[in-house]
Amino acid sequence: MTRVAQRDVLPAGHREISARLVRARANAHALSGPPEGLPDSLDEAYLLQAQSIADWDDDVVGWKVGGVPAAYLDRFDERYLAGPIFARSVRTVEQDGCADMPVFDGGFAAIEPEFVFRLGRTDEEDRLYIGAEIASSPIPRINDYGPTAVISDFGNNNGLLIGPEIADWRTIDGAAKVTTHIDGECIAMKTLPDFRENALASLAFLRRLSAERGFPLSEGTFVSSGAITGVHEAAPGAQALLDFDAFGSFELKLVKAKAT
Repeated sequence: MTRVAQRDVLPAGHREISARLVRARANAHALSGPPEGLPDSLDEAYLLQAQSIADWDDDVVGWKVGGVPAAYLDRFDERYLAGPIFARSVRTVEQDGCADMPVFDGGFAAIEPEFVFRLGRTDEEDRLYIGAEIASSPIPRINDYGPTAVISDFGNNNGLLIGPEIADWRTIDGAAKVTTHIDGECIAMKTLPDFRENALASLAFLRRLSAERGFPLSEGTFVSSGAITGVHEAAPGAQALLDFDAFGSFELKLVKAKAT
């Protein structure tokens, strides 16, 4: 897939932050906190993200969409945010299977059951899967520092797990129940009257953002459409069972990320 180009000049201070974040990820090294001088605006944060993408030795094959916390909605007037998903971070898992997913030991790590699109040549050819985003960053408690911190560090993403496909997803009954178990305990459950609603809203946001920022959403691009039952923090060694009711289920285990 085409790499995302850095089209605008990044301030020197933000370039240094980008380099530090990229280095921490490449070395699988947790930071003590966010670098000083993070961007104040979403636009600046996306510019910093684009610089980091250009400097990262992997191709963008997808995008995660996450929510902007309610406390920041008035300040930024945006409901969603996005970050890149890289080729080497994508895994697939069969029904009732299990996959190892790397996270940053000592940083932030969380498991998020999500619906995942794979874009077709046209909207009508888009496919949908059950899956999980692995939210992880070298920055501990990254979400506490707001959406500009999250955007700056690749959207707080470190992996995408793609499970079974939802056949005929546009026409089947839209009701679904999603349950998250971690280490044998039921952490959260959510019943969705129509599982497509929020997923399609996330996809619409990403299409708008791609047009504004000039990155491609070509055929085959994955889109992880947002946490369903919540952002469930967990440490390396944790094992999760994600159950999407009639759509299927799978397991994953968090493992320590290694230097690349």
